Amino acid sequence: MAATLPLGRRLVGLVASTWRLGIVAAVLVLIPSSLLLFDELRESLLGWPAGRIGLLIALTAAAATAGAAIGRVLEGLRREVFTDVLTGLYNRRFMDAQLDLLDAKAGRYGRNFSVVAFDLDGLKRVNDAYGHEVGDLVICTFAAILRGALRRSDVAIRTGGDEFIAILPETPSADLNVVFERVRSRLAEARARDPRLGVTVSAGAAGWTSGRAVSHLVREADRMLYEAKRYGRDRLEVEPASA
Repeated sequence: MAATLPLGRRLVGLVASTWRLGIVAAVLVLIPSSLLLFDELRESLLGWPAGRIGLLIALTAAAATAGAAIGRVLEGLRREVFTDVLTGLYNRRFMDAQLDLLDAKAGRYGRNFSVVAFDLDGLKRVNDAYGHEVGDLVICTFAAILRGALRRSDVAIRTGGDEFIAILPETPSADLNVVFERVRSRLAEARARDPRLGVTVSAGAAGWTSGRAVSHLVREADRMLYEAKRYGRDRLEVEPASA
């Protein structure tokens, strides 16, 4: 039954258990030996032959186990908050936090970064022909392609539907076409293996410049994405350097 409880309630329960455990440990460790008049009976009941030392070791191990369990719950909460359920990529909430962090680093240390907005061309046609289950397969396939095409320092995000964002630290606009072609060619290979994955990808990109708000950076990447759609799809449009 515990496994079916919401994560918040499980976390509260674990914290309460650990708090009670800490009180018990403090009492048993801090009470002077002269006051432990029933030590033999206590050891017999607990089954620990080493008296207070054994008790302390056992409580320490139990506390470590409880701490690990809390850590697992917190990690689960973090995944729920920052991860897209369908694809396992990060979500928009994480994107906002990451962009704020990169913006601060760029302003302080001059470490530029770029944002690339992706959109799948033809997903509605796939949904109409094969159903939303295959549509979800297309989305998950592209998510895996995007993740695999990026560096470990880059961040792949699904912002919703068939829309994705890649955040590329210390990547100038001039290098973005290489990244896009890697993604585009891998999607073409997946499409050749499974004709149901009948989509292409369009993208728009913008780079950080001093004084530019990150919200404007994302909007500019979206604007360039619309330009890629307008000019024929299955292509990348990058914000002009003078913009």
